[in-house]
Amino acid sequence: MVMAGCGTNEENYRKAYDRAKEKSDDGVESTIYNRVRERRQDEKIVLNGDTVAVVAEYVTAAKGAGFDAGQLKRYSVVAGQFKQLFHAKSMRNRMAAGGYDGAIIVETAEPLYYVAVVSTASLAEAKAVADSVAASSPVRLGEGFPLILRATNR
Repeated sequence: MVMAGCGTNEENYRKAYDRAKEKSDDGVESTIYNRVRERRQDEKIVLNGDTVAVVAEYVTAAKGAGFDAGQLKRYSVVAGQFKQLFHAKSMRNRMAAGGYDGAIIVETAEPLYYVAVVSTASLAEAKAVADSVAASSPVRLGEGFPLILRATNR
């Protein structure tokens, strides 16, 4: 007697893969991290006839790094993004030593840690600082930085 169909085979794996792929075709994965990342919005704001690229995201001042909510304003100039607080602290300290002593660390719900060299209520000031950091940062910046972050909770 031969028992057919009791084991897994390539066809069963293919069907399961196809079903999973159909569920994720909407562009949003089911993990909490991807749901948080989907909340991040890219915006274009016109300021004095110039279009400024802004990333809008819900962030808070990183209490684990010694910062409080009062230090976070509506716009922040972000010099780097890290998954580990240790690395964010290191960059923050190097930015402070390079002249950006008001630098703070903000975090998302994921958490991702952003090193904000300045946090201000003024988009014009944030744009000026971002241009200055892009021209002469005291530390090497990654691709896509600096960026202007708009705290959606401010």
